[in-house]
Amino acid sequence: MSTSNDRGGVLATVATQRQVRLVAPGRKSGQPRAVTIWFVVLDDGTIGLGTLNEDRNWVRNARHAAAVELHLEGVHLRGRFTDVTDPERHRRIRAAMARKYLPFRIASWFGIGQRFTFLVDALEVVDQL
Repeated sequence: MSTSNDRGGVLATVATQRQVRLVAPGRKSGQPRAVTIWFVVLDDGTIGLGTLNEDRNWVRNARHAAAVELHLEGVHLRGRFTDVTDPERHRRIRAAMARKYLPFRIASWFGIGQRFTFLVDALEVVDQL
């Protein structure tokens, strides 16, 4: 387990990475299921995720499990997966995704974007290379 200062430094480092590998146990099998997706590190030290389709298996598995693992280059994190229900936080995640990823920026020009957003909070650094 790390201190919050260590976690802050880790998050600052991984914020520039393009993808995260999210791992959650399967709803039925309990076996680890992984997906590689885009993400943003938010100012409050949480990680934001989004999707157009909440029926995707990764969303359903992560919601069911609540506890997820995040694998990034050089670091392995564990945290709590939750739906974003606050409209302002949802807007902030979408805006951060649009700043980081050109396809999201273009989609936002047309009023398209992540219909569903999620947070991974209560982050713990499990391993660092």
